[in-house]
Amino acid sequence: MNTDNNNLAFVNPIVPILRRRLADPVLTYLKFLTPGSEFNFLADRDSEIIWGRDGNDRLLGFDPAANNQDQTQIDIFLGDSEDLVAAAFGTPNLLALIAGVAQVFFGTDTESATNIVELISREFSDSVIVGERDWQDTYILGDWQQPYYLGGSGLGLNQFAVLADFNSRQDIIELHGIPEDYQLIESAAGTGIFWQHETGSDLVAVLPMVTGLSLEDDYFKFIGDTPPAGPVVEEAQQIGTAGIDFVFNSTVDPDGNLYIGGGTSGSLGGPNTGPRDAWVTKFDSNGNQQWIQQFGTDNSENVWALANDGDNIYVVGNTSGDLAGINKTGVDEDVYLSKFDSDGNQLWTRQFGSSTFDQSFAVATDSEGNIYQSGYTIGDVGGSNHNARDIQPSTDSWLTKFDSDGNQLWTRQFGTVFNDDTYGLAIDKDDNVFLGGWTLGDLGGTNAGVYDTWITKYDGDGNQLWVEQFGTPDYEFLWGLDTDNEGNVYASGWTLGDLGGANAGSYDTWVAKYDSDGNQQWIEQFGTSGDDGTFLDSLEVDSNNNIFLAGYTDSDLGGENAGSYDVWVAKYDSNGNQQWIEQFGTPDYDYAGSISTDDFGNLYVTGVTEGSLGASNAGSYDPWVVKLDAESGSLQNFSGDVLSSLGVDEMLL
Repeated sequence: MNTDNNNLAFVNPIVPILRRRLADPVLTYLKFLTPGSEFNFLADRDSEIIWGRDGNDRLLGFDPAANNQDQTQIDIFLGDSEDLVAAAFGTPNLLALIAGVAQVFFGTDTESATNIVELISREFSDSVIVGERDWQDTYILGDWQQPYYLGGSGLGLNQFAVLADFNSRQDIIELHGIPEDYQLIESAAGTGIFWQHETGSDLVAVLPMVTGLSLEDDYFKFIGDTPPAGPVVEEAQQIGTAGIDFVFNSTVDPDGNLYIGGGTSGSLGGPNTGPRDAWVTKFDSNGNQQWIQQFGTDNSENVWALANDGDNIYVVGNTSGDLAGINKTGVDEDVYLSKFDSDGNQLWTRQFGSSTFDQSFAVATDSEGNIYQSGYTIGDVGGSNHNARDIQPSTDSWLTKFDSDGNQLWTRQFGTVFNDDTYGLAIDKDDNVFLGGWTLGDLGGTNAGVYDTWITKYDGDGNQLWVEQFGTPDYEFLWGLDTDNEGNVYASGWTLGDLGGANAGSYDTWVAKYDSDGNQQWIEQFGTSGDDGTFLDSLEVDSNNNIFLAGYTDSDLGGENAGSYDVWVAKYDSNGNQQWIEQFGTPDYDYAGSISTDDFGNLYVTGVTEGSLGASNAGSYDPWVVKLDAESGSLQNFSGDVLSSLGVDEMLL
């Protein structure tokens, strides 16, 4: 066991560094995940406090494409809200626990750190009442290409991660290489993980108040130094760079062409302009890549959603820069809407937002060519925020309408004094607009517990017609929303309760049908004893009113699990009867995030993988696409030619 108990004072030089970082503006560096199981894709600042909250999360703060060893990068990871809140209420030194560092690390509190405590305990102390659960968080400190957080001098103290609430009974630490590449050094403050190299040691991570670890135990997972074996699914398409590449959404045009988009820290479709660029690409129905466009500023951009009107593609996302206007803060995120023609030419972009944090996850078009965009804000996007707290307002949802020339016609903002987020957006045959999301308040009824879901209907003039709220005493989350050709609306998400049946063990998936007046027609819930959920744009209704869902599982939901998180795809009829369910994946982490159908009986599912699903993994997370037969669920070939396989430099010649 490579553990040194000589009480080496590796902590001492770290103390002033951490103090400086935590004295910076709180909201600039504090990043939240949702209370579900998901991956972190935020690695876009030189230092971050990343909080996974509930769920089995994968936490990543380092960008392997950047890897500037002279840069200062200190990321503090907070895994579970239950452990964190319980600890915060039971100790006098809140700074040490919220920041994840023991009292020996800090001599005094700071105003910013106190604000972190108040923000976390105020908003998420309710998580204690829903019952104790053992979430497994995975801290990613390396991939098959390289170890992360290698500094440029001394013991590498300018770059390291702090794993604030690591629990050796359930959490995982992923590392490059093999156990012999590392050394564990203990002190009174905890354990340091050091990368061993020819000239010495380099600090990778600090685990406060954790001792007695062994590099041979199962809580350490060593990735090795070669790509994962594959491709596992030869019919799939996989693209990527050595950096972090994500796909978040997709849309299919009337000719059967598929458009997908996301974010990259590499040069996926052109030279990278900042920590993270947005990208959108087009494939024909055989998987041949037609074009790819990468765009951004010297800050960070994402593509979160896409829609098409038959001729043009509309892209929405976030920017922390001046993508098509001036960001009011230069730090917090604005939202944007961009229009592309089918050949990949960008026609116009609109950037807007408040003086604080704004997000947009959905876009849709109506029969007259108008574009609807939705999201949430802690500012004033379409009216005054419904709660102005002393630290920050809570989130409100918003809906806005543009014409096809990019003129903003109206915006509506709504919410309670608590957090109200929206993720789903759909247009029906009469151009009514449906939104869906979650609330901690009483948005459309009395809150049943903590996180409730809601659906609301607007007409094309921005008048709210109704809102329905539903949930259990536990957690519910709504991600997907779509309509059929009869005016019904369908929603999907995950639950920790008994929303549409008895819970199978942990996160279950649910799907529900409502008529045009907001009356629930049916709701179905399914899952295993493991973790079964959906993420982002994971619901699609085809022209025959069949319902398709996509999600993730760490168990055997639609087949035998391949080793970690697998992808599942399911089909339901309009009466809520499951027609089929399929499961596939690699031995590594695979996650589905979007699903689309065409008019030719095909189904397209997109997501990310740490494995070699459709090609050899290029590094960290790669995007993938699979094509399925909508009738049977069988995989179809989508492994066409990919432009990016030539390399960006060759593409630009």
